[in-house]
Amino acid sequence: MPKVSIIVPVYNGVRFIEKYLEAVLNFTYKNLELIIVNDASTDKTEEIINYNRNKLLEKGIEFKYIKLEDNEGAAGAINHALKQVTGDYLSWHDVDDIYYPECIEKCLNVCINNPECKLVISKYAISYENNPDKIIGVRPQDKFRHKNLFLDYIKEKNVIFGPMRFVETKALFSVLKDKSIYVSRGGQNWQLLLPMSYFYSWVYIDEVLSQYIIHDDSHSHEANYGQYFQAHEEILINTIERMDIKKVIKIFYQSFVKLKYFIKRINMLCRVSVNSKNKTILIFLFGRKIVWRKECKK
Repeated sequence: MPKVSIIVPVYNGVRFIEKYLEAVLNFTYKNLELIIVNDASTDKTEEIINYNRNKLLEKGIEFKYIKLEDNEGAAGAINHALKQVTGDYLSWHDVDDIYYPECIEKCLNVCINNPECKLVISKYAISYENNPDKIIGVRPQDKFRHKNLFLDYIKEKNVIFGPMRFVETKALFSVLKDKSIYVSRGGQNWQLLLPMSYFYSWVYIDEVLSQYIIHDDSHSHEANYGQYFQAHEEILINTIERMDIKKVIKIFYQSFVKLKYFIKRINMLCRVSVNSKNKTILIFLFGRKIVWRKECKK
């Protein structure tokens, strides 16, 4: 039976860690190696992990715990965990999302039945933290249309970054230098999935295997788009730079990324919003809002 490693970075996860560990205990596939990286939490995350340690071991789950002295962010935490992976397959999870009992087993079966497949992604549900039982949507909403997953990730076109990601470990380590990714405050999914989708075959499971949870205090609600664009552009460029491809191909994709974010910045500086109901036009010009309203004739 192949061993499946699971990497879980956690920072101040006292609200989520116990529920996540319960999900792991309920996975239908049991030959697991769980690697939790405590990213210098200051709450009682470690106490909850230690309390559940024996439950994991009693289920036959290998358990590895890494505690960082300084907060390094998810990408830094994942780098520490990658050095400890011994499983034949690997999945990396966010501690605040929900994973269904058969998620690991179904992804593994796809890889076993399709030996050329080295990457598995799946449909996922969406809900709010205050009411996780109420599903407000699924992604993708329409039929899965990706043909070139790598290009779609670069373009950010219909991107699917559901909570459940599953790869063959040997394949992943063949595309990651020194078993590590570019250290940044986010973007770890891009850094792991971009090279895998470029070099290897993948399969999409048209079934909900996980649940993405929206939090009131999530980064997406606090985003400074200028800072986000800069950070994400750097992540994509550095990820492409680390890939083992010809220089001319790197330059092509990196130039595309730079052009894409240049256009995004221009669009943020100069935007027009039309409200036909009250005949109002909002113009955002270099951060300044200009309102133009057509006078109604009596």
